[in-house]
Amino acid sequence: MKKIALIFSVALTVGITSCKKDIKEINKENPGQFSDSDPVLMMSGAQLANVLVNEGEAARLTGIFSGHHVGFDRQFVSYNDYVLTAGDFNTPWGNVYTEGIAQCRIIRAKAAKANNKQLNAVACITEANLLLTASALWGDIPNTEACVDGISSPKFDKMSDVHKAAIVLLDSALSYGANHANYSGAYVGNHNWAEVANTLKARAYLRMKDYAKAAAAAANGIDAGNDLLANHSQATPGAWNLYYDFLDWNRSGYISASGSHMEKLLDTSAFFRNNAKTDESDRFAFYFTDAGYTPLDPNWDNGIFAATANFPIASYAENELILAECAIRNGDATAAIDHLNNVRDENATSTGGQYDDYVIGDFGPGQMVPGTTVNDAITKEILVEKYVSLYGQIEPWCDLRRTKNLIGVVPNKGTKLPERFLVPQDEINANINAPRTAGDLFAPLELFQ
Repeated sequence: MKKIALIFSVALTVGITSCKKDIKEINKENPGQFSDSDPVLMMSGAQLANVLVNEGEAARLTGIFSGHHVGFDRQFVSYNDYVLTAGDFNTPWGNVYTEGIAQCRIIRAKAAKANNKQLNAVACITEANLLLTASALWGDIPNTEACVDGISSPKFDKMSDVHKAAIVLLDSALSYGANHANYSGAYVGNHNWAEVANTLKARAYLRMKDYAKAAAAAANGIDAGNDLLANHSQATPGAWNLYYDFLDWNRSGYISASGSHMEKLLDTSAFFRNNAKTDESDRFAFYFTDAGYTPLDPNWDNGIFAATANFPIASYAENELILAECAIRNGDATAAIDHLNNVRDENATSTGGQYDDYVIGDFGPGQMVPGTTVNDAITKEILVEKYVSLYGQIEPWCDLRRTKNLIGVVPNKGTKLPERFLVPQDEINANINAPRTAGDLFAPLELFQ
């Protein structure tokens, strides 16, 4: 518009001949050709793809696989019985690659060229988050040859190699200087990118069962009040919580909480976790509502999945529970309980309820938190707390597979929980290096065998 205004100004002062010359100059450019994109604006798009992957369809499916949700209507009844096809996984795959990783790699190249280290760091963290999530869902996935010009059929890299590559990206981000919250277009809160990078590293190392490195990374991870939250603070369509969008606005009644393992943990049942120091009544009310479309809905009304409820991508609770698990696996029960109590203290603040601090004497055979040994009881309580605290997120499904379902989630059908997403049909059709079949939903992934 400024260029056009200038042309008209020149025409008025120097005449038609000069104006014609400027018009000829304009006509040398193709108005239908895309101009280059600003990497800062692209960053928000890549982050939105990351939110879609971690909060959207993939999270809903893993929620059914892990016992957080129950498929209640239409195709979700089949999903609840673990009956899915390769085509059911096309959408999250596209979110990962087309809208996410491809954009992150363009941003990284542009940021490096401009020597914008802060932007490069955020792009590295976003790409690492996408790779870790996708590999946790599918196992072996394209990485080294993915989104590369001239390669239409990228090879599938091993799950362990993808995790190592993600850790390299996170280390690169830290080396660029990630101690800031810049370029956070899709997020809200007091997060610090360096803390986020370290928590994601800890997540990766925990899946790899390298507890020493997981603890070292988590020691510099997300601090209290610094969660990385997807921004849903605007109560308008397209901006609100993705669970709310699904549960109330677009697909009401498709997913229920009634009969889920999560409900049983927080209500009276054989799995009930209330004790003399724990009262989950307030968290039950925050997580579930009976004013919805099924006997008991995930709380889209005024609770965890409300329209303006920001969604955690990486959190203090996850980081503390990683530290707790690493400590108990290293034989340090005192440190493990301290980190567990930190999360219980946050529960009391965030959702209300009674969460008095545990002591070692509360755990073991015949104690308040029973188990075959003190350490076994502490380990299970840490994993149960993580399962409950990360309601609606993907990571609890990773823990179930990594620990061989140590907390005892009962499958909806049969004797096994699903172990993986199927290779998407779109990828099978387009990539000659993709497995020719979708795979077995119950075949364990490399890191979870």
